[in-house]
Amino acid sequence: MDRYRRYLRWLRRATYAIAIYLVVAYLLVGVNPSDALLHPGANLAAFRGVVVQGLVLVGFIIVQFVAMFWFLARGNDYVIYPNEYDVSFDDVRGQPAAVDATKEVLRVFQGFKDFKQMGGYPPHGILFEGPPGTGKTLMAKAIAGATGVPFLFATGSGFSNMFLGIGNLKVRRLFTKARNMSDKYGGAVIFIDEIDAVGARGGVSDRSAPREGTDRFVMGAGMNGGGGMGVINELLVQMDGFTVPRGLWRHVRRIVLRSRPKVPFYNILVIAATNRASSLDPALLRPGRFDRKIHVGLPDSEGREDIARYYLAKVRHEPIDFSKLARMTVGYSPAMIKNIVNEALLFALQDGRDALRWDDLWQAKLTEEIGLKQPVKYSDREKEMVAVHEAGHAVTSYALQRGERQIQVITIQKRESALGLVSSQAIEEMYLSTQKQLLAQVQVSLAGLVAEEIWFGQTTSGPSSDLVNATRIAAVYVGLYGMGRSLVSVGAAGGGLLDGDPIGSVIRDPDRRREMDAILDDCRTRVRGLLTAKRSVVEGVRDALLVREELIGDEIEALMADLGEREPLDVEVPVLPGAPAHLPAGPSGNGVGGANGDGRA
Repeated sequence: MDRYRRYLRWLRRATYAIAIYLVVAYLLVGVNPSDALLHPGANLAAFRGVVVQGLVLVGFIIVQFVAMFWFLARGNDYVIYPNEYDVSFDDVRGQPAAVDATKEVLRVFQGFKDFKQMGGYPPHGILFEGPPGTGKTLMAKAIAGATGVPFLFATGSGFSNMFLGIGNLKVRRLFTKARNMSDKYGGAVIFIDEIDAVGARGGVSDRSAPREGTDRFVMGAGMNGGGGMGVINELLVQMDGFTVPRGLWRHVRRIVLRSRPKVPFYNILVIAATNRASSLDPALLRPGRFDRKIHVGLPDSEGREDIARYYLAKVRHEPIDFSKLARMTVGYSPAMIKNIVNEALLFALQDGRDALRWDDLWQAKLTEEIGLKQPVKYSDREKEMVAVHEAGHAVTSYALQRGERQIQVITIQKRESALGLVSSQAIEEMYLSTQKQLLAQVQVSLAGLVAEEIWFGQTTSGPSSDLVNATRIAAVYVGLYGMGRSLVSVGAAGGGLLDGDPIGSVIRDPDRRREMDAILDDCRTRVRGLLTAKRSVVEGVRDALLVREELIGDEIEALMADLGEREPLDVEVPVLPGAPAHLPAGPSGNGVGGANGDGRA
């Protein structure tokens, strides 16, 4: 029975073949089915031209698709060969801890054979993460100049493509090229810049901005002011997947020599940089892929001084107080310090000098922080209102935050969207904020609005950004820092300060909203009493602004001394009903660890 079934299957296949033959002969050659069955040889000879044409057409289509995919999958990686890059770790300034950690990994990478003999496995990857401009890419350039092996550079966005699968081919080609160079040179380094463009979890967007050391209180001009997961999976497999023997020799060893093929080892170090490490897929961050995550953060005072010395050594300049320059650039990244030096040199050239001075650096700093001056003519009424608004901010900040923050500029000249502003900066790095410091920030934010109420009996649209800033500080005060009635943190629901909109959660809570109102109202009352008591000082600053329009640095200190401002005032912490007891807070002022005091309408 099985034999007959087999014969029937073969008969069915033959019937299909004959039917296809007859249909093709009739459609392509025009031969009747009866003639096709009686004279198969002649018909097959007639098929020759059709077959050749079909083969040419199919070959053209195949070549076209292969060429298109080859072109799309070429990638945008670039190879830097040994001794082609002159950047070294001496050029990476202000990041000693990150540099030492990177050198440690590179020592293991370069001596991987000894490390393997000891029983360890060489590091697979380094992830540089931190705020923009802190030197992550510069660190990669230093690695390119120090490793002595080929350095392959690619960008995360370069793996994106409109066709599904092209990104996978780009990743595969990149690692294939690295393996070939590892065989030839004894190692290879792959650097993927902005890896979050390809390695982020789907639907995640978490861009955290570093806190700067500068607060600005501005008067604004009113209220009008596909295939990703496939690429990630391919990257995961290439970084730590199966490594199989390659080439013809593996078959010779297996078949002829009857020996086990040797699994190759490729000494490849993958380096990536991102500003958003929290958005990366957790599988990328596990050991075996990115073994070490190195945070490249903002430099401290010594780091900023070292960076300033490094860049100023490359330009002509008059004697500069580097320690003072480091103090006035709190919260600056290395890229920002480099830009200030370059802008200062431009100011010197515009002034007809061949060397920059301290005042050039100061002007460059103001331009970096508050923008260029814009020639706008106010009416006398508007000019006085802006001057009173900024004088209220300045006097309150000077009274409550002196010793911890220094006012850099008070201006009523329009810069960008701000009609006027008071810019202050922390005197030294601070990483925590006390209750008094947060309340001082709220009071300084509300001072412009209160000054308008005292002097003009009404407010303007200018304090809108100040109210946003004060509201945000009050929200974190009661909802995140445990300084209000409840110790329950809304940040626990979202896993972090920036996840799940904790500020919005606090504002939407009726009880905490009432608590915020009480804090804001108390601060408003205290600022009203302070400005009323210092009415002559506010008017003195107002008059100086109406005459000079802008007060900078030492001019502010001299004016405050002439107006009798000497000792800072203490900030009282209001006792809210039901609030938990706290330890005595530190001195008044603004701290680095709290909410940012930057806002504009």
